[in-house]
Formats: sequence, C-alpha cells, structure tokens
Amino acid sequence: MSEDRPAGVKVLVALCVVAAIASLAFVVLILAGSAPLSSGAFLLGGGLEQLGFVAFLLYAALLIILSLALWNRWRWARRVAILVAVIGIVLAVQPLSSAVMDSRMFAIAREGAQIIVRVMMVFYLSQEPVKDWFAQR
Repeated sequence: MSEDRPAGVKVLVALCVVAAIASLAFVVLILAGSAPLSSGAFLLGGGLEQLGFVAFLLYAALLIILSLALWNRWRWARRVAILVAVIGIVLAVQPLSSAVMDSRMFAIAREGAQIIVRVMMVFYLSQEPVKDWFAQR
C-alpha cells in the first residue's frame, strides 16, 4: 500500500474529532447548568454519564489522543481504536434492548446506528491493507 493515508482512516479521525467536540460541548453545557447529565447518555453509554462532567472530559481526551494517533499512524492506534469500538458496542446493547422493549423508535435507530458504525470500524481496521498501512511505520 502506498504512503498516502487511506480514506477510511481520514473518516475515522473525523468521527473521533466530531465525537470529542460533542463531548466537550456537553462538558460546557453541564458546567453551565443548561443540560442534565442524562442528555449525554447516548455519547458515553453504560451509565457512565452519571460520573459527571469528568467522564465527558476523559472521553473527549481519549478521542483526541486516538485521533492524533490514527492520523500519525502509530502502530498501537489501530488496536486501541478497535478496542474502543468494541467497548462501545457492548455499552450500546443495553440501551438498545431497553428502547426495543419500550418501542422508542428514535432510540432504536440511534443505538442501532452506533452499533452499525462501530462494527464497520472494527471490520475496516481489521482489513489487511489497513493493517499493512499501520505496520509500515
């Protein structure tokens, strides 16, 4: 594979940056008292939003570091991105089950989309050309 950054890696970096910005926005809204902790539950999942603004801050920091690592082609970044995606899949199962039981269509679509995107991330990062691109460094 060439030295050019794959388009999929650029998309993953953009997704990480967008999610980090959203998480930082929730930090600002929570500290200003404009939004309850539960409003950011879809972003963190698993009840982690109840830890307060610090959870959103740590999540944003993780995503920013991960996006920089993916952009700079650090070898460990691909594996960490896969791990973060798998953890996100696991954390989205309970809210999806709850939404199905309550017939909340928007929540079903939101949680289902998160699972689909994360499975696509794991699949993409597991492909040989992507593995080879990260291994070339």
